[in-house]
Amino acid sequence: MNVSRGSLEAVHTLVWTSQLPLNCVDHSIRIRFISGASPPSSWSSWKTIYGEMNLAHNEIKMFPDDQVLREGSTVMFCCIYPKETHITSMFFSNTPYKVINISPQVKAIRVENIKATNSFGVNFYCDRNSDVSAYNFVTFPPEKPFDFRCETENMRHAYCLWKIHRAPNLEGDQRRKYTLQISDTKSVSCDVEDTDPASCRFDVIPHQITYNITLLVTNSLGQESETYTFSITDRVFPVPEHLKVTAGVFDSLVILQLNGSFKGLLLRCQTELEPGGIILDLDKNGSDSMQSYAFRLQHLKPSKLYSVRGRCAVQRNDWGRWTIQRQFITEPLVTIDLWGQIREHPNRTITLLWKTVSSDSESYISAYEVCVGYRNTERNVCRNVTQTQVELTREINMSNITVRAVIQSGLSEPAHITIPSAHTESMLREKRIMGNEKGFQLTWTRDSTATCGYTIEWCMLGIALPCNLQWRKVPANQTFLNLTAGDFKAGVQYAFEIYGCSAEGHRRHEKQIGYLKEQKPTQRPTLDSSPNITWSSVKLKWSFNEKDPSHAGFITGYVITILDYSDAGSDLSSFRESVDDPHSKSWTVGGLEEDRPYTFQLAACTSAGCGPETTATFRTRQNYYLLMVKVLVPLLVLIGFCVCLWSFRNLIRGFPEESAGFLHIKALDLDDLYEANKKICTLMIEDCEWCDVEILDVQPIPAEKEWLTCAEDPSCSFITPKVTLPSGHLTTDVWLATHLTNFSYVSSVQQDVPSEELKTEATNQESEILGFSSDYVTSVAT
Repeated sequence: MNVSRGSLEAVHTLVWTSQLPLNCVDHSIRIRFISGASPPSSWSSWKTIYGEMNLAHNEIKMFPDDQVLREGSTVMFCCIYPKETHITSMFFSNTPYKVINISPQVKAIRVENIKATNSFGVNFYCDRNSDVSAYNFVTFPPEKPFDFRCETENMRHAYCLWKIHRAPNLEGDQRRKYTLQISDTKSVSCDVEDTDPASCRFDVIPHQITYNITLLVTNSLGQESETYTFSITDRVFPVPEHLKVTAGVFDSLVILQLNGSFKGLLLRCQTELEPGGIILDLDKNGSDSMQSYAFRLQHLKPSKLYSVRGRCAVQRNDWGRWTIQRQFITEPLVTIDLWGQIREHPNRTITLLWKTVSSDSESYISAYEVCVGYRNTERNVCRNVTQTQVELTREINMSNITVRAVIQSGLSEPAHITIPSAHTESMLREKRIMGNEKGFQLTWTRDSTATCGYTIEWCMLGIALPCNLQWRKVPANQTFLNLTAGDFKAGVQYAFEIYGCSAEGHRRHEKQIGYLKEQKPTQRPTLDSSPNITWSSVKLKWSFNEKDPSHAGFITGYVITILDYSDAGSDLSSFRESVDDPHSKSWTVGGLEEDRPYTFQLAACTSAGCGPETTATFRTRQNYYLLMVKVLVPLLVLIGFCVCLWSFRNLIRGFPEESAGFLHIKALDLDDLYEANKKICTLMIEDCEWCDVEILDVQPIPAEKEWLTCAEDPSCSFITPKVTLPSGHLTTDVWLATHLTNFSYVSSVQQDVPSEELKTEATNQESEILGFSSDYVTSVAT
């Protein structure tokens, strides 16, 4: 070792090493002084250092023990026995090695190129049967660190980072030691974790900008160092100390908090949202106190999991590291679909109904807040309810009503409804609609005053009470609504009222009623028990509410079935008549026979068919006028016939009795006369509207005379009356033509007589009556 002349009197220490542990042998040392110009001095006396084999002991001693050895070196291990012994092998890392005899009590082995061990070291023992062993650690000298740099996050504390090629293998007292020497003013011992990169922190020196940092790395085998010089303002990389998230439904508030001495620096922070990759930036001047950066994350989805992280930077510097990702779940969307019914009668009331829809099935709603506002005042009255329906007494100055749900995170988004200043019920014409297998397809005319949409309300249980009121809202540019068939029942009438929404509130726009599918009626009409009855017709009357909403379909009319039982009692004839006007409540059934029972069946009908029938039996009246005609007409005919015969009474007396046998007339039998009348009847009495009797005074031609003959006996000859002509030769020929409805009691019978015979007979007749040509002929024409 070199020493200065001035320090010759001082104490100097020399350290030397030996491949063979000096504990196992005696070794001597001497020293001399060498001056540059003078010859070397004489050696000093030998100084002997005795090994431990000279000390009395009862157990085996092993060297080296608990030492740090250099990796790759050649090391000798020795054992000192209490007494002389003979062994052939010793063990290193459980591997036997050939023994080197140092002395009768000292034995050694030589191990070349030893390997680095772990933190537990490597064992060495002299005897396999002995429990005594020594442990040593094998490592390597420190390496020069690389990528050495220093930076700060808050301008209060700085830290240096570096990387190493090979991680240390020892711990505890044998571990490496790191020291930072800061600008030759102070040093900082570093407690370095086994990380890559390793780091060491030190306090920033106030108002110092430039730093010269040296890193020293040492262990028992050596030392290495690295130096880094920098301006601290260039090495500022802020990292938010806190990241807070306040989750909402559609947006969330993220706050980054910086705590440091950033006065005079322009800072920029940003957040990143996943999923979505949304990045927001915010600039702010730094300060020496806690700073907060607030970010509003928008357009989020309710009840969805998100994660957010943040980072900051000084202007013109690189970004600091990201914070740890913070996960959050947006609040559930609790929406309130509010609707109100305004009623003026019997009391002025407002019935509020609402439905709650939540994006999270587990969201809990504890109550609802209902607030009523008033016009021209700041008065606002609120109360909490637990039901989804409330009835309020309508006051004149009521302007709007707000309903919000009370949930765990506070209050939901409010739902509003505006109360019109003057509510008048307008009478709307009902429009009939019909559904199909898909449901109802509602359409309506556009309302120019509807600026905020339309609301369609209807009852799920039809019009009949109780009514489960439903409603649906559509935007102002939509004038149609499709309702699925699954929500409706066939045979039930539904009334759809369409309201237009404006800034002044909701007003009725249209009303539509209809059925998903019509069915047959279930109600019976009620027949009047006292109809108007004549001998040929019955005027039926009935009562039925065709507008009753409980009907299974729209009433389109009625069907009347008439049953007629014949005299035999076994034959049944029937016919039907339809009443197409559903509002008509009477109908006259004509063409009936007199004094006869008829059964009437009345049923209401829809497009699906007719419903149950109401049955009643009525009997037509007796036609007394017709009976009188039936009696009087034969009498008149008989009287006329007798008058005719009376005129020829003298002529008839000259004939034999047998010749005039056909003139024998029985006593008047009305029943026989009625039966005969029915047999020769050709028309119904109803077909005749009038009777006309004419008496004509004409001059007949002989060929035009009609003779009364016997229709039953073809052998009857013509009757030629002989009449004495009175003075004056007055010729009178009277024709009695009687037009009576339905009956002919005397028919003119024209015999098939040859024209020659007729002329001869006519000539004889003419000569016999001496120029008197006046005959009375009675005929009944029909």
